Amino acid sequence: MFDYFQEAVQTNIENIVDPNKLIVPKDSLEIRKAGSWLYSLGDCLRMKITFFKEQNKRIDTVSIFDSFGHEVQRDRYDVRGFLSLRETLDFDGNVANETMFTPTGKIVYQSYYRRTPEGNVINSLLRLVNYRGNDYYFDNLDELLRFFFDEINANADGNNVFISDRSYIVEAGLVNMVTPRKMLCYAHNVMTTIPDKPLTSPLFDQVKFELASPKVDGLILQTKAQLDDLRKASKSKKLMMVIPSAVLDERELKVTNVPMKKRPKHQLITVARIHEQKHLEHTILAFALIKAKLTDATLSIYGFVNDEKLHEKLKKLVADKGLTDSVFFHNYIVDLRTAYENASLFLSTSRYEGYGMAMVEALSYGVPIISYNIKYGPADIILDGNNGFLVKSGDYRKLALKALSLLQNPQKLQTFSNKAKQSSQRYNFRNSWKAWQQVLTTIERGTSHD
Repeated sequence: MFDYFQEAVQTNIENIVDPNKLIVPKDSLEIRKAGSWLYSLGDCLRMKITFFKEQNKRIDTVSIFDSFGHEVQRDRYDVRGFLSLRETLDFDGNVANETMFTPTGKIVYQSYYRRTPEGNVINSLLRLVNYRGNDYYFDNLDELLRFFFDEINANADGNNVFISDRSYIVEAGLVNMVTPRKMLCYAHNVMTTIPDKPLTSPLFDQVKFELASPKVDGLILQTKAQLDDLRKASKSKKLMMVIPSAVLDERELKVTNVPMKKRPKHQLITVARIHEQKHLEHTILAFALIKAKLTDATLSIYGFVNDEKLHEKLKKLVADKGLTDSVFFHNYIVDLRTAYENASLFLSTSRYEGYGMAMVEALSYGVPIISYNIKYGPADIILDGNNGFLVKSGDYRKLALKALSLLQNPQKLQTFSNKAKQSSQRYNFRNSWKAWQQVLTTIERGTSHD
């Protein structure tokens, strides 16, 4: 949205700001370090330039300091090389106002902050400056979002289909649009407060709103099972359709399946956030049973730490089970190709899922999956007894036995690996686009696509 108003939707910007040409405090002492340049007058730091990872070439921020050492202004640069945002800071170091610029330096947006009687800092005014010859004032970000959506809708001749992919960010703006359009909400995860009891537990408030609002034209679910459950639980006749979120790119689909005999033996992998949803305690307990039979087995857990206390609890469980030298926690990694190509099996003990993107990715590298049969996703991804196994949720002992049945039979493991790779071809772009075309046709007709 801000790129749009800043006239910066292009990928590359011609005029990259040269840090050597910035105006710096006259007669200041300059200290250039890796990642930052400092400018001082006497004992006072007056200016600091920090850089993105491309050392000392692309500016990240430029900060200005007063005589007491307090930061009073902060210029933020777009990674493409231009001054994007200027923040002025108040007495307490909070942002008091913001100004946004185009790549050519024209002011296009300003926002202001105030402290409420309760002590909270709120955004009290958002202003588009000289947008198409006029200034526009908004009281909050949702109003600005609504204006933005209406603008891009009108620019594309109106009556377009908008997909709410992150409801908590965009939905208020989409719902309040004034230009003609269709709106669909995409469900990324479970929709009831007790995930494994979708027919008897309450729907989340956001889902209730989406089902009831006449301004929401339909919902997109990731599995037929979730659609059926939601239809039964809500009794709603709202338009509902299914499109899995998993799509593999050509590189993943074409990657050579590394034979199991060329992979490290008995190396297991889990890709999951450190979060209670992923139920990693059971992954570790299952692995302990596997390790008791295969002493060279290892388990690598890849995922962002959402819950530091749980992370510590999991590490203690690993230590208590004597697995410190066999279970390895890795943080979030963008490219997991090497990890998948070295893995024998993928384990999943989640309590619930929206679909299971990591499982699909594992298939593309020929990694069989053993997973709890939870709502939702595993039953759509795993062909039980073919490219992996489905196990009753909570039965980590059965999960371990299924893993051992493959790990102790190399020929069977290779067969499952081959079938995993084959089954991943379902998730190509062509099939995904076909599903989207069906949905777009359905929303135009306004009929159900169950």
